[in-house]
Amino acid sequence: MTSHSYLQAQQVAEPVSFQLNWGALAGLRWGNPQGQVILALHGWLDNAHSFLPIAQHFIDSELQSTHQLVALDWAGHGHSDHRPTGNYYPFLDYVYDMVQLCEQQQWSKVSVLAHSMGGFVANLWAGIEPERIERLLTIEAFGLLTSSENEVLDDIRQGFRSRLRQQGKRRPHYTDLNSAVLAREQAGDFSVAIAALLVERGIEQLAPNDFRFRADGQLRCRSVMRISPQQIATILQAIRCPYTLLIGSQGHRQRLEQALSTWRTAVPQLQVMDIAGGHHAHMESPDAAWRQFCALLATENG
Repeated sequence: MTSHSYLQAQQVAEPVSFQLNWGALAGLRWGNPQGQVILALHGWLDNAHSFLPIAQHFIDSELQSTHQLVALDWAGHGHSDHRPTGNYYPFLDYVYDMVQLCEQQQWSKVSVLAHSMGGFVANLWAGIEPERIERLLTIEAFGLLTSSENEVLDDIRQGFRSRLRQQGKRRPHYTDLNSAVLAREQAGDFSVAIAALLVERGIEQLAPNDFRFRADGQLRCRSVMRISPQQIATILQAIRCPYTLLIGSQGHRQRLEQALSTWRTAVPQLQVMDIAGGHHAHMESPDAAWRQFCALLATENG
């Protein structure tokens, strides 16, 4: 999909902001503000622009009159606030942000479309609040990054060291936008066009020749404690909704196959589909990702 293909979605997007107990979650909304809710949850160091290509398919569909697609910026990402000084970014806090948001907005039922880190958060959330999540599609994410119980001390020590190291670090600055785009492209597995789309929402200009990514540096800190594989299985077993996992043909297949071998039996209704592209396959093949999501919406729940 070329850049002009999602220009309309970018132009008609409604900026939204939701005040939670720690700060504001920003995002973009398309469709009927009173319609059924589809939440789009992006990956680590990405932002709501991750779903612009899919949003174009949404606004071209009949669903735009009956549903609202809300693509959020996670805490510390995009236009959302950073967590207050002294706080970090554990996965379960992201889940609680979603619980808070839905309680505040009185969204008793939502469908979720999520990529990478957003997908990890979403499948935990679907187990923790199975009555709220009606449909779940994740791209390149199943289960969670985990450690065995005998690794707990090493995890804590490394997590503390990473926090100490981060205290002395300064977010990199760039003299022009193109340099920032190239840096993002080199750090990812995607084209310059996709990098530019993510950078557009993920950058701030401080002076005429001074650009800086908005993302909180604390996002790079290692988790101090990780949930054990058995604990993750317990959460996944509680998922009741229809669930589809999309795996990119050039994505993180080996890691996902390992996760599936560990936890697939915990989610017997899980459907696994291949999609063309890398780890950001939903941006590279948004038409295919959208078709799979529409098929998921059409399935019976329960």
